[in-house]
Amino acid sequence: MMKIGTRISPDWLDRPGDLAFLKQIGVDVVDITMDICPGYNEAGGRANRDGLTQVAEAIDKAGLKVERANTLNSHFQKVFLGQEGADYELESAQINAELCGEFGFPVMGIQCFQAGGLGTFPKPIHERVTNPDGSSHLRMDLIDALKDQPPPEGAPTHDELWERTLRIFGETVPVAESNGVKLAMHGNDPPVPALYGVPQILYNFDAFDRLFSAVDSPANCMTFCVGTRYESGEDIFEGIRRFGHKIVHVHFRNVHGTIPANQGYEEVFPDRGDLDMYQVVRALHEVGYEGAIDYDHIMGISTDTPVGREYIAFCVGHARGMLQGLANSR
Repeated sequence: MMKIGTRISPDWLDRPGDLAFLKQIGVDVVDITMDICPGYNEAGGRANRDGLTQVAEAIDKAGLKVERANTLNSHFQKVFLGQEGADYELESAQINAELCGEFGFPVMGIQCFQAGGLGTFPKPIHERVTNPDGSSHLRMDLIDALKDQPPPEGAPTHDELWERTLRIFGETVPVAESNGVKLAMHGNDPPVPALYGVPQILYNFDAFDRLFSAVDSPANCMTFCVGTRYESGEDIFEGIRRFGHKIVHVHFRNVHGTIPANQGYEEVFPDRGDLDMYQVVRALHEVGYEGAIDYDHIMGISTDTPVGREYIAFCVGHARGMLQGLANSR
């Protein structure tokens, strides 16, 4: 049976009451970013045993478990940009994979190069909009960002990104596999080949196929982001069938609109988008998926706290209801 998951940021460790809240409403596992580990940022993206012990103990005390530990894009930038210090980042990825295995974290997220990481966008591509009922959500407007234009100075080429991405996976996957850890690639969000002229490479199903073929291992897997995959314009149900054996984490996010049709999209409440999320759950079940479904980004409720507890409770209840319905239908 699938589990209910949620992402927590480093500040959650300072709020044991909020961790208890997650357990009380039915969250099973959490998805952490590695900067939750004291000393990770200071070491340039390298976790350590003492820091992860503190993290694991705090999460265990709340009755939760870490399902995925996610590395940060910023700590692969030297690799992606071909800069001095790339070897250190690669060694850090290997150490992080070893530690995930040691602490029983089954999945480690590996990041791809995101165009926004270059810091050259002339204006933001997203905004928060308020609905007539007072709730709010994110809208992505890519009309200007998708126009054909030359890459800015310092941007890597598509070929360079592929070469450097495959180096990350080629050197990290064997370590992960030997330590019983699955590596999960999320892919680009927004899922397009370039933004403001800055290349991206992991934006469609064919790119995932290329990654899995080039670094062939049962440890080379994916985070299947329902929202990202839908907004790309590809068939998410075909994608679930195609990659069912590779899916180890799911971002269970609904959206309205696709990039090919609308040159943008809106991230919305899970029951208000274009997808029937119950059918997504059924499709995941049919391929044997038993990992976590994570509601992903927080939408706004006018009476909510900054943490988003009301929205979280809504999403967890919505997901639990679907899982119960799925179990009863069998």
